Amino acid sequence: MSLEDDLRIALHEHAAEPAPQRDLWAGVSSGVRRDRRRRAVLATGAAVVAITAVATVPAILAARDDRSAPIMPATPVPSVPSVPAVDWVWPIPAEQLFPREPGWVPGGLGEPTATVMGANRLLHYEQGESVLEAEVGPIEPSWESEGEEDHAADVGGRPATVRTASSFDGSKPGEQFVGVRWRVAAGDWMQVLSWGDRDEDEILRFAHELKPGSGPGVPDDLAFALVPSGFSVQHQSEGSLCMAAPAVVASERQPSGLCAYVVDEPYQPLAEAGPEHVTVAGRPATYYADPARVDVDLGGGKTLNITWDAEAIPLTREEALRFAEGVTVRG
Repeated sequence: MSLEDDLRIALHEHAAEPAPQRDLWAGVSSGVRRDRRRRAVLATGAAVVAITAVATVPAILAARDDRSAPIMPATPVPSVPSVPAVDWVWPIPAEQLFPREPGWVPGGLGEPTATVMGANRLLHYEQGESVLEAEVGPIEPSWESEGEEDHAADVGGRPATVRTASSFDGSKPGEQFVGVRWRVAAGDWMQVLSWGDRDEDEILRFAHELKPGSGPGVPDDLAFALVPSGFSVQHQSEGSLCMAAPAVVASERQPSGLCAYVVDEPYQPLAEAGPEHVTVAGRPATYYADPARVDVDLGGGKTLNITWDAEAIPLTREEALRFAEGVTVRG
């Protein structure tokens, strides 16, 4: 079963529910790990229902800045009536880089990708079924896998905890889970996780040689023309982007806030969720009031999902559709 299949099943099962569920991301990600032997679910738009944010949006804004580059021609949305100016702002561009430079990497892993996870940054290597990840930031990470035992270690003179397991879901003979977690002098968490044939010595060497510097950048294939005032990037990875209030960015690693995801599946309104058929810049789209969501047909078997928690981010229908107009999909 593919990641898209997991997403589609989760979306259809939860689309008609009265409010987003906090365990939806965990359910989807555990299924992906089980079926794909621990794929990088954190780097995708798996959370098609946003986790509850802890801030509300002030009133809403002004006409779009002419610097916006929408995914589609910036033609009027016929179904959206004129509304007063509100408090949206042009987001400040920021290059997102993984803030460490690996000094040594085990062989056979290919090129890494980076992900924004709240205030943390994730570096992800994947080759076939083998995965190696490093995470750094002020939010304590998750082990992401069951362990059989924990023991103490040392990483660059800092006390660390090593977690190991002789197997994991989908593991082959000789493969194991190894994780190491520690805190640097400045207080940030550092963590390295491995699913594959690497042993503890290799993981500790990789961890020890993660030095301050600049690693790879985060994919920027999605962009927003305008965002609620005070919001900044909360999650960013290939095909997904979320903006949220500072308190959410500081506390949530999972995708939260006002999010857009490019899903590799054909556009298909969900009749059971009561879709309102609209047009976003000339493209077929649907607006869902409960739970709040906008889907846009990107063509080519792809759909743009836009999600938010309506209680924490109380966008009106008109505001949501205007936001959808300004989402840019590159590539």
